[in-house]
Amino acid sequence: MNPTSDPYWPPYTALAEKDERPIIQRGEGVYLYDARGQRYFDGMSGCYNHCLGHSHPAFIAALQQQLSTLIHACNIYSNTQLPGELAEKLAAKLLGTGLRKTFIVGSGSEGVESALKMAWQYQVNRSNPTRTRIVAINGAYHGCTLGAMMATRRPFINEGILPSLLDSNTITMPPPEHLSDIHAWETLLDAQESTIAAVIIEPIMAMEGTRLLPKGFLQQLSLLTKKHDIPLICDEVYCGVGRAGTLCESVSQGARPDIVIFSKCLGGGIPITAVLATEAITDSFTGQTPPFFRHGHTQSGNLLGCRAALFVMDYLEEHHLYDEVTAKGRTILQLAKQHFPPTTGLISLQGKGLMLSMTFESLEQCGRAQAAIRQQGVIVGAAGPYLKLAPAFTISANEIEELIQRMTIALGNL
Repeated sequence: MNPTSDPYWPPYTALAEKDERPIIQRGEGVYLYDARGQRYFDGMSGCYNHCLGHSHPAFIAALQQQLSTLIHACNIYSNTQLPGELAEKLAAKLLGTGLRKTFIVGSGSEGVESALKMAWQYQVNRSNPTRTRIVAINGAYHGCTLGAMMATRRPFINEGILPSLLDSNTITMPPPEHLSDIHAWETLLDAQESTIAAVIIEPIMAMEGTRLLPKGFLQQLSLLTKKHDIPLICDEVYCGVGRAGTLCESVSQGARPDIVIFSKCLGGGIPITAVLATEAITDSFTGQTPPFFRHGHTQSGNLLGCRAALFVMDYLEEHHLYDEVTAKGRTILQLAKQHFPPTTGLISLQGKGLMLSMTFESLEQCGRAQAAIRQQGVIVGAAGPYLKLAPAFTISANEIEELIQRMTIALGNL
């Protein structure tokens, strides 16, 4: 079929390009199977989503039970209880952090939009209407819907698309390399306090080679933002709910964020995003004038997503997967460093938990490596010069060995 005549418009694809993606028909555990019966090792777990692997029997049973009971009832007009159960569970797991209320939407980008809007309205509710600017980090990815693009600092996503009026409302800071870089943030917040609505940050920068923040940086940034009454939004769409080996990575780094966004692993492959806010934020929405949060969707609190999230959170805890993810990630990094050949252009391997990356010298070298790995039947992601690896939490020791073996062969063929 002529690419331009195909009625389906895939994401991040030029319409003139021929669609050469495999036609995937089913999945089981860490494997995907295409229409020809070929098996692929899903090294990305569906772009970080399928934390329990594909077609997990108990997960499917929980979803089927919900489907047979109630699929959807609009939470604007009715109380379906499951969103409340999920919010209670999250609050209980994060007791002591101040994160008390949860707003539920679909995708991660929706979550970022909700968090930004929450921060903007927080400032308005507190009679600070001039506080409209967002501070974000260069190279950060926070989504590709219009509001989220203001925070995303990646040319591939927003260059030439984001209206200049919106783009100019974002203050961009370089990724911190040392704890001492906090001084530049202190200078910025001191000078621009009256104009800043919120700071948004990824505790682990997913698209920047799984870049870790300097130890102690996020904790210090949290203290700074509180000093200036600027909400700190921690985007944990990628790293949260176990992917980095923790439920809430920002809290594990010593921070006390005002707003946290969980998605991806939260639903185990079912779209759901939780936006958690502290009492300091939510109290501004309870005055005598109508400061209610002017935000919502008819799919907010989708029941299938809530059921999925409740199952995932229970499963992760009951099967001790937070600790297992940490151990499995260390094993993969150790084996990779032992067995991967000295491939031209491969600079480093890094990450935390099962959120891992390989850094290459150039975009071209990374692309060749990704293609070679695909030839060995392994699906990995790419962003710039970084290859991304994020297998399911349930990956076994034998499957880890298989993954390393296939990737070693692929890199040896370069």
